[in-house]
Amino acid sequence: MRKIAVLAPLALLALATAAHASGYPGKGRALDTLRPASDYSDVLKGRPLALGIMRTRGQGFVPSPELQAYVQGVMNRLLAGVNLPPSFQPQIRVLATPEFAGECTPDGTLIVTVGLLELLETEDELAFVLGHELAHAIYRHQQRDWFKKAQFYAVVNGSAVDFVAQGNVQISIGGNANLARGLDVAQHLAKLSANVLMPQMAKEDEDAADALGFDLMVKAGYDPEAPLAVMDKLAAQEAEAEAAADAAKQAAQKDGGGSKGGFMNVLGGGLSIAGQIASGGRPDSGQVADLAISVFDSAVDSMAEDATTHHPARERADLLSAYLFRAYRDAGPVAPTPLPWAPDSRSPLKPKLVAMFAHYTEAENAAAWIADPSQGSEKSAGAEVARAVSVPTVDHAYTDFVAAEYYEGRHQEPQSLAALKRAADGPEPSWEIYARLIDRYIAANDLVSAQAAMDRAVARFEDSPVLLPKRIQLLHLEQRDGEAKALIPRCKSYDIDELTAACKKEAG
Repeated sequence: MRKIAVLAPLALLALATAAHASGYPGKGRALDTLRPASDYSDVLKGRPLALGIMRTRGQGFVPSPELQAYVQGVMNRLLAGVNLPPSFQPQIRVLATPEFAGECTPDGTLIVTVGLLELLETEDELAFVLGHELAHAIYRHQQRDWFKKAQFYAVVNGSAVDFVAQGNVQISIGGNANLARGLDVAQHLAKLSANVLMPQMAKEDEDAADALGFDLMVKAGYDPEAPLAVMDKLAAQEAEAEAAADAAKQAAQKDGGGSKGGFMNVLGGGLSIAGQIASGGRPDSGQVADLAISVFDSAVDSMAEDATTHHPARERADLLSAYLFRAYRDAGPVAPTPLPWAPDSRSPLKPKLVAMFAHYTEAENAAAWIADPSQGSEKSAGAEVARAVSVPTVDHAYTDFVAAEYYEGRHQEPQSLAALKRAADGPEPSWEIYARLIDRYIAANDLVSAQAAMDRAVARFEDSPVLLPKRIQLLHLEQRDGEAKALIPRCKSYDIDELTAACKKEAG
């Protein structure tokens, strides 16, 4: 019924939208006219740096061999029979973050998030998402300055999170007068993630990826209706993110927050707060929250000038419907394939993946209570945390991070520190884990442990530039000012003004 309702008027719709769909083939199917590059070896050189950048996002990658094998298998099914050179070596990673997102880094690494996997309903929907990102890799859709922009995001995001942590603006404190401000910070973090998660492609590149991704999934035997279901979900996410960002901005403007004066004013606020901390004072937590919001908004505004936004999901659904009508109108119905963790799945991976996703859901529920105590209760959140950090997610950074936040909010410092240590020692921690751990050691004046944790972070995150301000801060505290200042040229070498400013601030 849906197919008939959507496709009946599409002979005219295809003509009406053709001018806005420059990435779709003029006739035929994208896969039939595909001319991939003869060599992709040059893009693989950037893989270590790209992975280092992505490891500073969210809570690192999900360390589940079963999930990794499954998504890799879906990707391989999409590529079967496609004539690509041996140097085309895409890989896929699952990022531990509740965002609904998928992306492709310039080296051909496909990134999907836990939040996306939780909302998708069939393997067919996942196949379209992966097909779309594979198309970007095949077409070599690369932003010329992707690495700079991606590192810019990491630096600004890291600085804002650090301001919040050092100022002790705890979203986790139920009943705190600054709870609303803390939620504003969280909403702005989501806004920044949605807009600067990855430098966005031009509309024609997104259209081309939709068309080829559609072809790849249909060739592999998946349901042609699945992309429309994905667009429904994406449209809902877009509406939710826009509403949250608008509400947060209105709240910030109402009480004097929000971005006023750009990043240099934000930096000035940071210096002021740093001065208060250095002199033994304690900044007002609302002030720090305003500063963090300004950092987020400033980053979005700075990136918006040269980021090309793709079509909204509703427009993409119309374009896909037109393409389906034109190129696949004679395709027969296909029964959707259940995801391995779906109730009707018979996959041998089901027991472990069902348990893993259940624990991630419990961690997300506990995180919701931490952010807003009206969502559940302290008792239920405690039980959810206890289950989330048990087998099979006992060493997952995401679940341990939520546990650390929960225990910190209840002033159970030993348990909170133990959770952070467990996450840092696990297989796929994030930089935020290490940053929080280092801050705990600094607060306890244990600079030896702080430096040891920093040394491990430098090795684990490929010496990512996002670490530089914290490295300099630690050296400055250890009175190793010569070594701290010697790192400033490294900061300048990335040509990110905000990074250089942050490094200079931390060096005093």
